[in-house]
Amino acid sequence: MTLKHYLRINSLHIFLGIAVTGLWIYFAGGAGYLGSIKEVRPGYIILLFGIISFCLFCRFVRWQFILRCIGIRIPTRPSLSIYLASLIGIATPAYLGEMIRGLFMKREFRVPFQITLWVFVVERLLDLCALGIIGMLTVATWEMKKALALTTAVLFPIGVLSVIILSRTGVTRGVNTNLINGTGLLQCIAISLIAWIPAALLLSIAAAGLDVSIDYISGMGIVSSSIVLGSYSLLPASIGSSGSIAIQQMENLNIPFTQSAYVVSLALLTSVGVILFLGTVFLLIEFKAKKNKASSGSVYHFDEITPEYKNQFKSHVWNYLLDKRIALIDSALKNSLSKKGIGLDIGCGLGTQCLAMSQLGYTAVGIDFSRNLAQQAHKEGVKVVNGDALALPFRDSSFEYIFSIGALHHLRGVADQETAYREIARVLKPDGYLIVQETNTRNPLFRFYMGYIFPIISSIDEGTEWWIEPRRWEKIDGMKLNFVKYFTFIPDFIPHVLMGPCLSFERILESGRLRFYSVHYMAVLQKNST
Repeated sequence: MTLKHYLRINSLHIFLGIAVTGLWIYFAGGAGYLGSIKEVRPGYIILLFGIISFCLFCRFVRWQFILRCIGIRIPTRPSLSIYLASLIGIATPAYLGEMIRGLFMKREFRVPFQITLWVFVVERLLDLCALGIIGMLTVATWEMKKALALTTAVLFPIGVLSVIILSRTGVTRGVNTNLINGTGLLQCIAISLIAWIPAALLLSIAAAGLDVSIDYISGMGIVSSSIVLGSYSLLPASIGSSGSIAIQQMENLNIPFTQSAYVVSLALLTSVGVILFLGTVFLLIEFKAKKNKASSGSVYHFDEITPEYKNQFKSHVWNYLLDKRIALIDSALKNSLSKKGIGLDIGCGLGTQCLAMSQLGYTAVGIDFSRNLAQQAHKEGVKVVNGDALALPFRDSSFEYIFSIGALHHLRGVADQETAYREIARVLKPDGYLIVQETNTRNPLFRFYMGYIFPIISSIDEGTEWWIEPRRWEKIDGMKLNFVKYFTFIPDFIPHVLMGPCLSFERILESGRLRFYSVHYMAVLQKNST
């Protein structure tokens, strides 16, 4: 389907929804509506936009999380672009137009269309589940509770049956069990509730902006029940059906039809307007994007970002982290190792760690898979090799010590990491030291930040990383774990003016019981003597 045809079909559905809304406004007195809109305080409009944006982001997080649960890792930025582009599909019956997401996923990351369809059905089931829970807890009458229960009883089995049928196709076989096992499904339900609870407040906020009083509980009940019950109609964006049901429920609260129509149209047109605007913008971006992009986690990622590599962190954060990292490495080596030995920095990047080590009297060479980064390091005077950690181009027992700072989680999967560990053990001398500094994702908030926020605001991580838990270093063939040191709590976006006070607080956390939830950790291992 071409962009021209897709937009033409969507335009017809958008026109239908606008026409229904226009009828509400007409029967409620159109001129009065326009006058009321002008009187809405800007703060309420901003709040409506903010809630809609929050809901969309949470639903994107759920989409990305489900993909990871079923073993599909795609970079966060392009995934977000694809997700937003598909939002224009709300202007199609039953939102089926959102399945254009499957075409982009197949084109850019070779993900089979059936997989995306499977995830789409699961998402709709989660929405139904979340809205059903909210509705059952907030609707005012038993009649409406019964209607919600009946709708859920009809739609939910249909969705589950669809998931089962899709799961039995060859390409999607077994993906459902990967999601259901463990806590994955519960986490998906939690994310869905986090997304929809604020969204259910839209009607009450729109009403407040028009000086109409609807308490938040009643408003949540109206929003959740009208969306669920309106899904029967399969109308685009549910504007006609859901909006009409919401107006009827508001009249049951003794709110005049005119005010009800104003409030519902403001809430729906604001939310649908934001969604369609984002969908249109990102749809144009996706149609203009190059076809056949590299699959998830491009191995040339760091070659692409070399010019902006160092600028990913503020200079005061970069320098602070560098000084702290090198000081920790020095503390681990200085009492056990002669500085005459030669070390290796795996994933050396621009070579700043090698240079800093040399200032302390150590000799370290670097290796990096990125040719561009290796070239930049060489220009800075670092002895560097452009090579792969999976096949280190060195003889057995070549190095007294090896260190790696924030590099091993970029390897593409646990199997590659295991291969790298074996290579490290091979080129390390007996009794030699391996020092690994990695991101500590034991803290769920930091894990969320690194998985879904940081890859959007920074180019270093893509959101496809394979994080290494500290306890993993307890079982590395041919090595023993000496100790693990947890350090840093300051986020990378901390302003320079707050560094001083935050550092004092950080030192307290690093030595206390909460140290296990730090941002980084250092594992020090030693190769067996025989």
